Amino acid sequence: MNLDKQWWENFTQTNQNFRKTCVINDVLSAEEIENLTNAINEALLEKLKSGEKGGFRLYFPEENAAKVNNKYKDKMFTDHPQPCETLQEYFKRSFGQKFGIIFNAAERYSPYIAEKLMMFTKPLIDTIGLPAAGMHATVFIGDYGWTPLGIHQDHKGANVIHFHLGPGEKTMYTWEENKYKELTGGKQNNHDITPLLEEAEVYTFGTGDLYYMPWDQFHIGKNDEYSIGITFWFNNPTKATYFDNVMNTFYTQYIDDNNEEVINPQKEYAKNPTTFDDVMTLFKSDEIMNMSVKDFFQRIHSDYKYSLISNHGWENTPQTRKQLDQYEIDDYDHLKSKTIKAPQPFKIIYDNSNEDSFVFYVRGYKMEIRKNNFLPEIIDKINSFEHVNTEDLLANINSEWPEEAGLYFLSMIYDKRGFDVVH
Repeated sequence: MNLDKQWWENFTQTNQNFRKTCVINDVLSAEEIENLTNAINEALLEKLKSGEKGGFRLYFPEENAAKVNNKYKDKMFTDHPQPCETLQEYFKRSFGQKFGIIFNAAERYSPYIAEKLMMFTKPLIDTIGLPAAGMHATVFIGDYGWTPLGIHQDHKGANVIHFHLGPGEKTMYTWEENKYKELTGGKQNNHDITPLLEEAEVYTFGTGDLYYMPWDQFHIGKNDEYSIGITFWFNNPTKATYFDNVMNTFYTQYIDDNNEEVINPQKEYAKNPTTFDDVMTLFKSDEIMNMSVKDFFQRIHSDYKYSLISNHGWENTPQTRKQLDQYEIDDYDHLKSKTIKAPQPFKIIYDNSNEDSFVFYVRGYKMEIRKNNFLPEIIDKINSFEHVNTEDLLANINSEWPEEAGLYFLSMIYDKRGFDVVH
């Protein structure tokens, strides 16, 4: 099915401008289902290889439906799927019982998921605008029966589209917010499900179908047969949540949060200035120290937005090549005379207003380099999504910089997944 602008306009009419739950059948082709299933295999493997255990949950409903099994979860991060082993074969070998896996930020671990889901939804985002806190993808795998989280309501403002890959069907039970509060007082993570089913709206969907649900619905899913689903979340945050996101940009961009030096006890604690001096040593840059409070917030707010735009709205940055393959930016010779291409729809964003440095954002990462008048031209050519030869790309800049400097600049972008080497 062609998910073009008209299709998404029909979609928003069906769900009454994101206010009503709905199922749309046969949205994904057989090829798209196969490719997304393979991409989830890849994402799970990369997640396990990364050692990043956050946002990964494993449940065994026969033992305790609501409790994460950390023993087997930790085992998965050391015992990975083998080459040519399907996910179902791997799960049978690892668990041998019914299970449920939920893992967040799937877009971080699979380029295909990041590109494909964003291209699916680009006409919709172009029409309604970018959610203020971006988007993220979560994967559900298993034959776990009732969703391990129990009946619950998602984060305020977080609307969700579920692409169902099957092979098993899934059924969602939903309750309008006011009705559910009348029935239970609004109990979250409620596992006393059966008495409430007769009051629920029921939606069943199968392989290739799309399920949409607004954030305010209390809900629980059920799938007794093995299936995979990938959900695409629109993060419309509260003002307080948005502020937290912006402040996190401050921590990641300007603070050395890896400093583990211990601060010793102090005499005359209130008057002792050394703790303030300790805090000041954590700043990576002196530039913001002389800003007004308003200018400071405008700076980190712009950093947050430009980072999100450069990742086309994905909340989570992709793994860098250094994280994946121990790539070193200084090893840039391999980029000489190569044909490269940027992955759609991810454009590099840059700020050329600084007098001394050139600031640019690649797939959510902010970087800086010494200013050169030809840098915007290079980025504009990469942003064309056409095949570009690196020798042609650096032809003008090499008149002002040594060849090594231009290659280093490209290597910075390459490390952050700003382009791929075609040949």
